[in-house]
Amino acid sequence: MPNILLVLEYNGSRFNGWQKQPRGTRTIQEELHKALERIVREKIRVVHVSGRTDAGVHARAQVANFEVSKVPDLRRLAHSVSSFLRGEVAVLRAFEVPESFHAGDSALRKCYAYTILHRDTPAVLDWGRVWHLHGRLDLDLMQREAAVLLGVHDFSSFRSSDCSRKTSVREIYRSEVVREGEYLKYYVVGSGFLKQMVRNLVGTLVDRARGRLTRSMAEILELRDRRMAGVAAPACGLCLEWVEYPPEIMRLLQGEERANARS
Repeated sequence: MPNILLVLEYNGSRFNGWQKQPRGTRTIQEELHKALERIVREKIRVVHVSGRTDAGVHARAQVANFEVSKVPDLRRLAHSVSSFLRGEVAVLRAFEVPESFHAGDSALRKCYAYTILHRDTPAVLDWGRVWHLHGRLDLDLMQREAAVLLGVHDFSSFRSSDCSRKTSVREIYRSEVVREGEYLKYYVVGSGFLKQMVRNLVGTLVDRARGRLTRSMAEILELRDRRMAGVAAPACGLCLEWVEYPPEIMRLLQGEERANARS
């Protein structure tokens, strides 16, 4: 069956995360699934995703895929889904990929960005998209501690208690805190992430920068105990930035971007 890849942008504020849940709970997967079935006019078995985002988490370029009996008009599909879910979910691109492609299993790296608004007054235009903090933060310490996370580590200290992953070992390729005016942005690129891992990392970095935690990130990693790390940062500041796939898929993505730029 034809396999369709979607690149999604969404605001997670009004959703209870990605994954379908019991009736009455609004999720991105549920709303997207309903919109797709309405457009292609057939039952869709499942919509796969690169990784499930928590309630309130946003995405700039989430990747999903689904199978359908025949290839639809992909431009119309993207436009129609975006219209149905206006202001909440947009399909940025849609195209056919090999049957073997799976948005989650085929992913090689993911990048998340966490945004902190560091000023005395709270967010207005950025409300629901940032974590507002005021008071002193030791930025140099945050940057040094973030760099400790590079490489392969056991992230047991930063996984949610109900995380179901078989292993807590992950490789981190980028872990950096950058100041952009009134904003602090934490960028992290990894082979994969555990449930609430990025939010737990950010919360711990902030607790370290405020002097609330005396143990270093290296010590917390070594202890492999969630109780030793800081509290989870709020979901609102977290955004999935991009997902990397094998070269043949990336060539399709990049080729589609160039075609859109010319049209």
